Amino acid sequence: MCCKSRRLLFTICFVFSFTAPLLAQQNGTGIKLFFEKLYLHTDRNYYASGDAIWFKAYLVNAQSNYPVSTSNTVYAELIDPANIIIAREVIRVDSGVGMGDFKLGDSIAGGSYRIRAYTSWMRNFGNYFVFEKQVEVKNIPGANKKEETVPVDTRQTAGGYAPGYSIHFFPEGGSMLQGINTLISFKAEDANGKGVDATGTVITSTGDTVAHFKTTYAGMGSFSFTAKANETYQALVQCGNHPATTNDFPLTLKQGYAMHAGIADTVAEVQVFANAATMLQHPSGEVTIAAKHGGRILYKEKLLLKDNLAIANFSTSAFPEGICSITVYDDSLHPQCERLLYIENKNALNISISTTKKTFAPKEKVTVKISVTDNNNQPVKINLSLAAIDDGIEKAGAENISTYLLLQSEVKGKIENPSAYFDKKNPQRFQQLDLLLRTQGWREFLWRKMADTTIAIHHMPEQGISISGKVTQKFSARPLPDMNITLQAPGAKGDKWYVTRTDAKGNYFLDGLPLYGVQNIKLSSKNDKAEKGGEIMMDSLFRNPLPVTAKDHYPYDTAAFSHFSKDAGKRFAVEKENKWYNILPGVTVTDKKKTVFMRDGAYLNFGYPEDNFTITSADYGYDDLRNFLGKKVPGAYYDMENDGVYFMANGKKIRPRFVVEKKEDVFDRIDYYAIPMQQISSISVKHMVGQPTFSRTEAEDGNIRDLGINNTDIFIVSLQLKPGAYNQDPAKIITEVSGYYQAKIFYSPNYAISDKALADQRTTIHWEPLITTNENGKASISFYNADPLTTIRLDVQGISSKGVLVAATATYDVK
Repeated sequence: MCCKSRRLLFTICFVFSFTAPLLAQQNGTGIKLFFEKLYLHTDRNYYASGDAIWFKAYLVNAQSNYPVSTSNTVYAELIDPANIIIAREVIRVDSGVGMGDFKLGDSIAGGSYRIRAYTSWMRNFGNYFVFEKQVEVKNIPGANKKEETVPVDTRQTAGGYAPGYSIHFFPEGGSMLQGINTLISFKAEDANGKGVDATGTVITSTGDTVAHFKTTYAGMGSFSFTAKANETYQALVQCGNHPATTNDFPLTLKQGYAMHAGIADTVAEVQVFANAATMLQHPSGEVTIAAKHGGRILYKEKLLLKDNLAIANFSTSAFPEGICSITVYDDSLHPQCERLLYIENKNALNISISTTKKTFAPKEKVTVKISVTDNNNQPVKINLSLAAIDDGIEKAGAENISTYLLLQSEVKGKIENPSAYFDKKNPQRFQQLDLLLRTQGWREFLWRKMADTTIAIHHMPEQGISISGKVTQKFSARPLPDMNITLQAPGAKGDKWYVTRTDAKGNYFLDGLPLYGVQNIKLSSKNDKAEKGGEIMMDSLFRNPLPVTAKDHYPYDTAAFSHFSKDAGKRFAVEKENKWYNILPGVTVTDKKKTVFMRDGAYLNFGYPEDNFTITSADYGYDDLRNFLGKKVPGAYYDMENDGVYFMANGKKIRPRFVVEKKEDVFDRIDYYAIPMQQISSISVKHMVGQPTFSRTEAEDGNIRDLGINNTDIFIVSLQLKPGAYNQDPAKIITEVSGYYQAKIFYSPNYAISDKALADQRTTIHWEPLITTNENGKASISFYNADPLTTIRLDVQGISSKGVLVAATATYDVK
């Protein structure tokens, strides 16, 4: 039995320093501040209308990558190219893992979509820890009888990518100091942020050439340079065959600090430089070096500059894998330089993926065996997910759980081919990774900005579904404190009965409810004498979505996507025939002429469109009907002063009329606005105009009176509610709610018993999100091939209980 009754709100202020741990205060009690990260492993990156996007969520501690249970609720959203959330699922995550899927309707437009996922706790830190991934969707013209909307990078032009090139220079550590030899890194990119080859020279104000440079990898490169006093510089750069342009070069400092850092095996070396002018201002020569991972200080040392140089060497063997920052502070502990380094995991896991043979026949059964061991060849129990993909249609993506959690989530901007930095077959990967950190990593770094921020904690970790609301006196907004709230949830997993009490403001709160799928619940309010009392109201189960900000879509591989698109129509037809396809509920608009009879006469639509909404879980984030109408319906807006939604027509402010369950509301009630979206099945909004005829009505005195010409604009909101959504007993709520999304099971035909003559053109051959190796570190998965003669790619990703990440691929042929 649960009796949690209050939502905890507190403010945490924290400062990263050399002596204070990451502690926050709640009413004088020390609370360790923590951060979460999410990664979603999707079955692929390219999809067509009618497909399903399958995904597995991995929730980890952002500072250690250990799977966490601090939050059990993950919000996953699909955002279209117009930055509108078209699907939203609330996923239950246990021990750091959960799963879900998005079904793409046949009318979905082609384009670049975003998958976004986050927890309630992440909201406290803005968008810093929110997971996002771009996927491309192909619209099938024959599926909805519309022309295909080709996925387009928003920064493209009709003739290809937008013209224009830029180059940026990054002195190591942040500053270029006069008289000190500095490593200058640079990145040249086109208007789409894609690295381009470039060559150039550094010239003085008098036109003398003092340095040459050229790119070495993905538009990046570096060179050594010593700036002279009283001299300014420019860079003359040529990108490809385009004419050379003059570009700004970093300004030089007369005094300050410079640094150089690197790692050899498990030892990091940091060199700190100062010129003579700096030593005059800081004669003590004292500097402090701190190495941090995820904002935590793992090494610090105070040094003295001798001959304008200080050197620190320290072991990184105890550092977690991933990015660490090296910061140099002066004698007043003001940060002067910062540099990012990558620490490799010396205890990486070994994963083996194998099949019983290398070549299989179409529709033949395949058994995949997975084995995971540590460096001592000891078995490891680990949580994995597997996608078997037709490699002839979609090639492997460059992102996986390792690249995202260890690199992409820490470095600003798009990283081209991130998997290359983790490919052990790439002999230059460490040099290339260091170059990336000296360019893109030089800019605003996540943990440094977090360290300078005072954070107000408004969102607590959700360890289950929360039901909250308020009890007021009947026909009054006056709150009723100390009322006994009882929740009956017969379909819940575990406890079926929950109780709590309202607080001084009449609010109640129940947390940790194990509700899955659609459930019927009953809420009641009683006083201490077991008498029904007051009017009980219930909030939306889940929080509103985070605001969706417009973002540039990064260029995708148009050739690869075009190759994928060739067979999309055939796959769509097969999946629809085999009932692997479902229409995505959404919005339909019709402009047929209609007549509606209301209490004061007949109204015509006169060609105004009718907006019809089938309410799905994606709409639950709008909280209640007031919020939905004000944000979703064209022309509607919320009037805070009058607590209602209004429309504008012919310069007039018009309050809508309600028709609920096909019955017109004749009392002009406003409490419909508070109905939660999960209690509404469908909404129709009509703009109507009174017929231009004389009408009569019976007045209260019994006399018949002419009303004159009825040509008034009205807006009609018709609601179809779920059973019990609007109860007559104000002290009781009987309603239907949607709990955690119940992920579908991937359909994989069994051709041992199924008809092999049935056409099968699957792109995703198999999706297995919940794989756990046994005590011997092994797991086995079986499935059947589709028809195409092709190569199948096995993509396996996962994480151990100690936060060690694995990502590996293997292939076999179908002939």
